[in-house]
Amino acid sequence: MQGDDPTSSPSSVMNVVRQSGPALLQRVQQGLSKFQLVYAPHPSWPLPSTQAGSQNAVRKPLRISILDSSFNPPTLAHLALANSRRSETLATGESIVGEESLTYDAKLLLLSVKNADKTLKPGDATYQQRLEMMGLLTQDVQPDGNPNITTTLAHDPFTTAPERANVAIAVIDEPTFVGKANAFLDFLKSRLHSLTPSVHINVPQDVESTFIVGLDTLERLFAPRYYASEAAMLASLRKFFSPGPEGDNARVVCAHRVLETSTSSEPQALSLAQEFIDAGRIATIELSDDVKTYSSTAVRNARSGPGMEHDALWRKRVTRDVAQYITEHGLYQESV
Repeated sequence: MQGDDPTSSPSSVMNVVRQSGPALLQRVQQGLSKFQLVYAPHPSWPLPSTQAGSQNAVRKPLRISILDSSFNPPTLAHLALANSRRSETLATGESIVGEESLTYDAKLLLLSVKNADKTLKPGDATYQQRLEMMGLLTQDVQPDGNPNITTTLAHDPFTTAPERANVAIAVIDEPTFVGKANAFLDFLKSRLHSLTPSVHINVPQDVESTFIVGLDTLERLFAPRYYASEAAMLASLRKFFSPGPEGDNARVVCAHRVLETSTSSEPQALSLAQEFIDAGRIATIELSDDVKTYSSTAVRNARSGPGMEHDALWRKRVTRDVAQYITEHGLYQESV
């Protein structure tokens, strides 16, 4: 059962994730499904909450930001990415201008259980634990949608942080972004059809999916070694970035990050992205100087180190709720 409880508090979000997460994870890991929605803040997600008049407030294209990560654990860098606004570069040439051009209508925290470069290691958080920490992170995700809707929900005492931000949690089993986009769009076609009998939305023509990634992930997106050939890669990515209905109508926002070690193994990857940067399909954003240095690896390494100095080091890189969860569950204390 998917989590569509509109009265979600931190404890009820956790209850939904704990109740529905194991079975949905199992479906994905057994190959029975590519994509499963684990938690949604209200029954009409990704449309606006019915409390905000969703039938009259649906904007086309419906803009959904997708933060796809392993969340091992979720850090303040993840939170900064989830709270980032739509890049002005993506708005170039659009009919909508001004403040509204910089907003998303819905947000998704997406846990990937298959990564082209990463496997589950001893000492890592389980996928279920990561989903639970993602649930805690939703409490700090900020609203970023239609100003009229946001204002309406902000003054409703019965709405919660995830509902105001219109943020959901899902799990996916696809190693590439092209595969992720296809699985997500298939899910949306089914869900929106059941939600909107009177609001006609063509997927992907009327839906804009924006994947928010780090520079290392962008490099992998344009690495020919993940495709049959460079020609096959470009063909797949042109469909990924092209407008609907022929293409997936996807965009990518890349955050500059300062990593402890260089992860770039594809020096030509970014040059291959230039075609899509010029077309306004890829944009970059800046994180604050401190947050851009944060990574899940750094948290795990500091957590496994001895002494109060290491303890303070990892705690400042995650939210208070996530830090408490890590401590209570004894996570990342083995060697990494």
